[in-house]
Amino acid sequence: MSREDSLLNNNLKGINSNINHLNNNLNSFNSQLGNINSEIGNITDKQQALDGRMNAMSGIIDDFIKADKEKRDLQFAENMQESLKQDLKNKFGYYEEIRRTVLGILQAVDSGIVRHEIMQDAAEGLMIKTPNYWLAPAMVAIVAWVRNDREDTERALNEALRRDDYKTTLFFMLLMRRLGRDEACHQWVQRYLMHQDPYNLDREFVMVLEAAATGSFPQSSRELIISTVDEWLNLLTQTDQYINEQKNEWIKFFQYKGRLENKEYPFLEKYCTNWAELKSSMKKVKLHKFLSSYIKNILETPVDYSKTSKNQLDEILSMLITNFDDEEFELQKKIKLNQQLIDQKRNKVSGKSGYSQEKAFNEKTNFLQMLTNVAFIPELTGATHVTQPLAVAISSPWIIDAHETYTKEYRANNVITANLAIDNYKTSSNGTDQEEQLKIHGEHWDKIFTDDVKKSSSGKGCLIAFTIPFIALGVVSYLAEAHILSYIILGVSFGFLALGLSGYSSKKDNTKKQVSGLRLISHEALIGCLIELEDFKAEYDMEDAKAEEVKTMLQSVRAEEFLANSRDSKNIL
Repeated sequence: MSREDSLLNNNLKGINSNINHLNNNLNSFNSQLGNINSEIGNITDKQQALDGRMNAMSGIIDDFIKADKEKRDLQFAENMQESLKQDLKNKFGYYEEIRRTVLGILQAVDSGIVRHEIMQDAAEGLMIKTPNYWLAPAMVAIVAWVRNDREDTERALNEALRRDDYKTTLFFMLLMRRLGRDEACHQWVQRYLMHQDPYNLDREFVMVLEAAATGSFPQSSRELIISTVDEWLNLLTQTDQYINEQKNEWIKFFQYKGRLENKEYPFLEKYCTNWAELKSSMKKVKLHKFLSSYIKNILETPVDYSKTSKNQLDEILSMLITNFDDEEFELQKKIKLNQQLIDQKRNKVSGKSGYSQEKAFNEKTNFLQMLTNVAFIPELTGATHVTQPLAVAISSPWIIDAHETYTKEYRANNVITANLAIDNYKTSSNGTDQEEQLKIHGEHWDKIFTDDVKKSSSGKGCLIAFTIPFIALGVVSYLAEAHILSYIILGVSFGFLALGLSGYSSKKDNTKKQVSGLRLISHEALIGCLIELEDFKAEYDMEDAKAEEVKTMLQSVRAEEFLANSRDSKNIL
């Protein structure tokens, strides 16, 4: 071997050693770069975990603040209730004493064990304490009547009528029926109905509805009341004004009563951009289920007809003298509304009912509005649940109209098409096009895959173009017999080219894995959304079909079913 060849071999060995050293350094750099990326990934994961814990902590703090506010609001309402009750007691406590005495005298008359003198002293004593209260002279009249003192009875009765003709008439109408004096009761019924204006009924008229619903009137009086109510209905329904008002009340009531219950759609909640609209549509259609249960509960709640007419009338008289005295009315109203608020807060129920509870306390209202008040909140009107089915039965024609209007409106504006946004993939579906949706989704990700792989390989041509001049230089050097320089240039060029091509191949593989992973996640999310959307549509259609059931049920209701036949009561005097 010549000295020149030996020198060339040594140079090539040195070049190879340098190239190997360069490769080792590049591999070490890639390894360190990988470690750095891994550390960055760990830091990102820790940051995300920290963010998650912070969000969870923020949620806990928000829940605590909300719960504390609810607790303080409830405590304030309860304290307010005690204050209102104490104020009522201080201002009108003597009214309660008279009421108890009236009911006590009635029971004493029933038993016949209390002397007339005792009852007279009690009645006259309360008469002196309450110079303006109508019930005091009414009580004196009862006692005088029991002892057959016609003159005192008439004087006391005239005084009670002077103080409040309306309430006195209603009171003695119910009392005469309780005492079995049917003819006297009928005369008081006639007098009472003369007071009535169907456009401006006093709230006490619910007492008459209550008595009619429980069969507490004699037959002649019952027929008179029914015929009068029929006349009012004909009068009020001659124009659309009053019916439309009640239809609107019922529509408002419907709008707040739908609920999604506990069925969840997690994929739609996460990926559907118009989920609020879909949820609103489902809430509206759920009304039929609620309304069916609501009406059935009213109509099918058993009425206790085991009570005697006398006991039933005692309860109605008690409601009359307890709930409807003008002087204390505002305080009674505040107490009842505040109690409603307390019950809502305790049960965590929304205060929105779609119906203004204030209307139940209106001094005067038309007959149709009174029926709506009783149907919604009987306890606030002074009635009981016995009267509620009668009110619903009479109101059924415009309840049906309101229900049909509500149904047409939500059907015309319903939203059951989901707008989906799964990362960078967007589409719309109504749940019936799963195969087409999956096909489009696949084409979308095929394009992403092709584009990203092309991007990951886009630098390969530049790398080759960059190294070609150096390779050419090495060839020229070799031809010029600068062999050593030629070997060095060619070795470095091919080594750099091989290392670069290896890097691009690795980047391409990583791109393929990354795109495939994202595609799988997106595919699973889309399938989840489409399955839930199919379930959502099926549930919507099932709930919507219940509209006809509600209509059929309301059409079958007859008011006569809830007007009990009169029950004679024994004359107790």
